[in-house]
Amino acid sequence: MKNIYLVIISAILMGFSQQPWGFGFLAWFSLVPFLFFLEKEFRIKNIIIYSFIWSFIYHLIFFYWLSQNIGLDSQLLRYLTLLTVIIVLSINILLIYVCYYFFRKYIKRCSAIYILPFLITSIEYLRSLGFYGSAWNSLAYSQSDYLIIAQNIEYTGMFALTFWIVLVNVSIYQLIHDINRKNIILLSLFFLFPWFTGLIIKSCYNDNFSKLNIKVIQPNVSLKEKRTNIMKSLNHMIELSSQTSNDSVSLIVWPESSIYKGFADNNQYNNRLSPSMTKFLKNNQHFSLVAGLDLSVDNKKYNAAVLFNSDSIINIYRKQRLVPHVEHTPEIFDKFGLNFVPMGFDIGTENTMFNITDINFASMICIESVFANPTREFVQQGAEFIVYIVNDGWYPGNPQLEQHSKRCIYRSIENRRSVVRCANTGVSMIVDPYGNITNKLEFNKSDVIESEVLLSGKKTFYTKYGDLFSIFNLIALLYLIASELFRKFYNTKK
Repeated sequence: MKNIYLVIISAILMGFSQQPWGFGFLAWFSLVPFLFFLEKEFRIKNIIIYSFIWSFIYHLIFFYWLSQNIGLDSQLLRYLTLLTVIIVLSINILLIYVCYYFFRKYIKRCSAIYILPFLITSIEYLRSLGFYGSAWNSLAYSQSDYLIIAQNIEYTGMFALTFWIVLVNVSIYQLIHDINRKNIILLSLFFLFPWFTGLIIKSCYNDNFSKLNIKVIQPNVSLKEKRTNIMKSLNHMIELSSQTSNDSVSLIVWPESSIYKGFADNNQYNNRLSPSMTKFLKNNQHFSLVAGLDLSVDNKKYNAAVLFNSDSIINIYRKQRLVPHVEHTPEIFDKFGLNFVPMGFDIGTENTMFNITDINFASMICIESVFANPTREFVQQGAEFIVYIVNDGWYPGNPQLEQHSKRCIYRSIENRRSVVRCANTGVSMIVDPYGNITNKLEFNKSDVIESEVLLSGKKTFYTKYGDLFSIFNLIALLYLIASELFRKFYNTKK
């Protein structure tokens, strides 16, 4: 009975650390109760059961807002979606601790518990890859409020924060288990090191940036109105865009799916669809406009971002990271009649760069801000700032809106690029290259941000080389396994 209390307490603490309520510090010790169970349990059956319980509670607290998706008419379907996501995400938690069980059982040459930071980091990294990749629930995101330690990801990528969180938890467990000078020193060093290096990195800030004037439009259009009267919402965005002078503005940004798909006809602007839109674009030729729409081309459908200049379409980006079984379902599911999103989107394949006044930038869409790529690839190719257009109108409020918005802070730090986030119902904001939110509109509010964006052409270590830290973790694990297998084989031969 004691074990279940330890597991539940640990899962609740870690779940709260992931919410945008200022409890990120809980992650520093949330795993400790679970480690007390784990280190005393030697039956694989119990490890599987209790790991699943931990994961179920953790993800339930983390993602309970999935049951509030107003885009699904049935409340039962909302709960089934929540349950499916929790079960799927629990698989990687089971994998972590089942792997750890075998590490602990067969690898005797080191303190096995220190394998956990390498193991959890490696599996988080691998889990982020591919169409079914998931990064939203990475432990690293619990630290988005602590910009000092977050500065390190300019070199390591965000999964180094996962490594640090687990390492600190392991060190606390070791100290409680055996209070001695060595464990006190190790815990102190492990905890303080990223704060120290973060301060050093921060002290090397370069404020010598050129600037660009932009305007971000948050129309706060309801999902129902978006579906039934998109022209009304279009006129509302034009009105918001025209509230102040646009003479000094070089770029206006509208949210994801903000305009009707008919505006793009064979990659050309359709000026017959809305006289007010055509007038707005023609009368303001000194700025460009980014807007989201559903693009139909060559019998394919894309979630797209379009760059307008005057009444011309300059370029179109097609979203590459789609939400599995919401925006896109692999074709194999059609064969079994399991494609419940037959009108979903196709996957974009090109990093289409946008350009205004000889300034390159990228405009990505929604969940793409949660992953390191394609943002890193765009910056490699010369993007000087980043735009994310979003429609979180599926959810009426927090914590989903704040959770989602804070993910892009890491993209700004990894690549030292300003981020412009434009969301339909919120949260719209501007993030500087160091992760500071300089402008912000609260959710469910119709308003405008008019501000300067810092531009940069410098490429960070992470931009150039990617997730070397995570790959090192993976190689270290594989080396440990290979060396142990070789040792056992060699001893057997003797």
